[in-house]
Amino acid sequence: MNSQKKKNLKVSIPPDILKELKKPLGKLILDSDITEKKIRKEIDGPNQKIITIGDRSTERFISFDIFPNLAIIDGVERRQDKSSTLPHKLNDLKAKGITRISCINPAGSITLEAVTKIKFALSVEKNFVLQVVGEEDLLTLPVCYFAPRNSVVCYGQPLKGLVIIKVNDSIRRKAKELMKSINNKLLTGYDDVVAV
Repeated sequence: MNSQKKKNLKVSIPPDILKELKKPLGKLILDSDITEKKIRKEIDGPNQKIITIGDRSTERFISFDIFPNLAIIDGVERRQDKSSTLPHKLNDLKAKGITRISCINPAGSITLEAVTKIKFALSVEKNFVLQVVGEEDLLTLPVCYFAPRNSVVCYGQPLKGLVIIKVNDSIRRKAKELMKSINNKLLTGYDDVVAV
């Protein structure tokens, strides 16, 4: 398989896994209860990486002057183009040493390219915004798998609120099991992603 084809290899998520992913993977804070104080209480810890997945989640954190180590966005909120100040705010982040990278990740899939970029961004001491061409929703799995222990992963639960996950061995195992289940069902050949 040539490198370009391998780079854009995608994995479509089976319905039973999608059903599982609709359940919050961590603590759900209802929209009506989200405050800066509550968010800071959940992310308060030494030397932890903060990862936000989704435009709205990232925008909320930035509005509280909390800048994620990795923000994964796609310019869409609830399947509609996002018309907000987020792109301007992200441009302002360059002054804070945040680098923009991008990947292709179609809706309902996890591409090897996206996984590779996430793994890289979480393995170095730099901060990144990963601009996804497609959809970022399902990238929570590789983020939870590759994020260092004690990292905080935040994503939006549609029409409910914000989910905050503290990465530990249990969360990593769950992410790995879901990714392996996807791979085993579809025989896509990206075993190296979840081989650890």
